[in-house]
Amino acid sequence: MQWDDRLTNLGVNLKATADGAWSATAAQYQDEQEAQGQHHIWFTVLDENNKPKPNVRVFVDWVGRDQDDPPTQRLTDKNGRANVDIYANLDINKKNGPYFAYVESQAQSDVVRGMGLPEHHHVNFLLTFAPRATTPPPPPPPPPPQDVPTAILEKAKSVPWMPVNNGAALWNFAKANGLQDQQTDEMTVTINGEDYLLQVFNLGIVYAKVGDWGNIKVIRK
Repeated sequence: MQWDDRLTNLGVNLKATADGAWSATAAQYQDEQEAQGQHHIWFTVLDENNKPKPNVRVFVDWVGRDQDDPPTQRLTDKNGRANVDIYANLDINKKNGPYFAYVESQAQSDVVRGMGLPEHHHVNFLLTFAPRATTPPPPPPPPPPQDVPTAILEKAKSVPWMPVNNGAALWNFAKANGLQDQQTDEMTVTINGEDYLLQVFNLGIVYAKVGDWGNIKVIRK
């Protein structure tokens, strides 16, 4: 947050509302010379993209307000701005500025407190609010590693099994191991980031990691 240290010297402070929708992102001070005769609390309200947000209700309230006298409220204009003029004194020794400001409601916004006119001098308070940033949820954990024989079997069962004549490496292995006739063509499946080639025969499912033809394995049916 951008915070003008002169505010601290006057007793101005921030009450953060952790679960609120609006966060105070900047608070600046204009002394009597900088304010040029103005005596206001100025609001700037931004949206999630840091663009001016119109038609947002902002409030200036004060300590000791009569319950029948509602706080002053304004709607931001097309530039996301609104202002409220203030008149009550701020004793620079007691640091007792009575005004406090927020967006929409105190339950939904950070609150800037302790503002007033230091020894009746005309000054401005410039406050910027924006939607409170939310922390994105953590990514889901990766799935557990698959059991290779189980995944091979599931893939094999996902297609019709039928005799197919083929003279490739898996077929030769199957013939050499007495697995009889083939029932599918060769197919591929990716398991744990690795590509496998498999083929179904009468008495078993033959498979190997692609490129690792010296390590062919079989799942007996």
